[in-house]
Formats: sequence, C-alpha cells, structure tokens
Amino acid sequence: MNLIKQHNCYSLSNREEISFILKYGTKRSTRFGPVFFYSDSGSDIKIAILIKKSIGKAYYRNYIKRIIRFYIRTDFTLLEKYNRVIFLYKNTENITYKNLKNEYLKKLVFV
Repeated sequence: MNLIKQHNCYSLSNREEISFILKYGTKRSTRFGPVFFYSDSGSDIKIAILIKKSIGKAYYRNYIKRIIRFYIRTDFTLLEKYNRVIFLYKNTENITYKNLKNEYLKKLVFV
C-alpha cells in the first residue's frame, strides 16, 4: 500500500524486516510508545504503524493510524536520514493530532 504517493512511501509489512528493525534500529521513546529508525540501502521509504489489540476497538486503532499517517504526510522531514521507520503505539489514553504532533516534534526531530 502506498502511504504517501508524492514521497514514494510504502507500508513495511515483511515480518522478518520488522523484527530486524526492532532489534537493531535506533529507538526513541515517546509518551505514546517507542519509534524505531533504521537506515537501509533500499531506495524506497517504508513505514510500519504497530498497534496492539488491547488499545481498543478496531475503529479506534484505525483512527490512531490515520492520525500518525497524517503526521508523517505533513512533516515528512522526520524521514530525511532513515528509510525504515516503525511507530509502536502502546498508550491507552485518548489521542488528538495536536498532542501527537507536539510529542513527536519534541522527541523525534533531532534523531
């Protein structure tokens, strides 16, 4: 699935690649959960958004994914040096785009 057409950004869905990035990638902790960065020789940018079922119902998990994708689209400079990024969402509190954007700007800009 193409997440962002203008930036050539795709979903990261290979299980082995995800586990490799979780093990060897650069980890940044945020209030909503860790974010893993990894630079690879691949040319395409791939992103994974992982959310456990215990967070809530499917409509709420999809809402969180939409918010994170929108953040990636609007602030694409986050991925300048890395072409593999995994957002691991673990928080159970209610989320808004404004809260997510402020947290990620504070924690992820200087990766």
